[in-house]
Amino acid sequence: MTIAVWPVVGRSRIVHAFRPGESAAAEGPFRTLRVHRWATSGVRVARRAAGRLRGQLTIFSSLNVESARLARHGKTEAAKRLARAAAALESGPEFTLLQQILSELPSVEAERVLEGVLPANAPPNLATSLKEIARLAEQMRGRELAVAGMPDVFAGRIAEVHEAYVVLIRITGQAAMIPRWMAAAAQREEVGDLLALVTDRLQSSSAVVDAVPAIDVNDVDVLKFSSFGRGDARVRRLNSADVRLLEGAPEALQIIVPVQIDV
Repeated sequence: MTIAVWPVVGRSRIVHAFRPGESAAAEGPFRTLRVHRWATSGVRVARRAAGRLRGQLTIFSSLNVESARLARHGKTEAAKRLARAAAALESGPEFTLLQQILSELPSVEAERVLEGVLPANAPPNLATSLKEIARLAEQMRGRELAVAGMPDVFAGRIAEVHEAYVVLIRITGQAAMIPRWMAAAAQREEVGDLLALVTDRLQSSSAVVDAVPAIDVNDVDVLKFSSFGRGDARVRRLNSADVRLLEGAPEALQIIVPVQIDV
């Protein structure tokens, strides 16, 4: 299993990475990114509602987020290189396919994909397309950020859900507690959901922490679960809901045995 951050974002995520705390709708920060070639122009998708064209939706490769973050840290040349990688990905066949798929979805559902949500009635190739884009993005991100430096990313699967927090576990077994409201904002607050926690240093004593949706880029069913899977952290951890279920009275076991009657 290889867990990566969600591969497509909206402009607000890019602005937030460049100017944390500033209005995501501000035009100035994004204009600055574009002028200095620290971000791409994105890919426009026709928005539809009730079978009619309702404007456009612009989607960006998530590489733009890292590019904007590098620019904020003053690593401008690295930011330009990563933005060029984002542009190459956005002009590739994988993004073209995604653009086509999203253009055929209702406007609201297409916007939800940017938030990390796959519509219930989405075509199967939507998930496949997102996984392929995420895989390519991880390759490009790894090459650049290994040299320029990168924020701490804790990506894993939610193993426990409590009233105030969720427990996120990496495939290696490391665990982290995250406020449940952060997980909910990232559209990930159920057991089995994939989530990434990105911590980026601001100053010596402060940092910005983002909970973002994640995706498994491997061709496996992310919801597949086996009670005999010793490598799966969910086998070793039970939340309060699991305990209440296991404490309930079991139903009587019924075994039906065929009997042959000679007459």
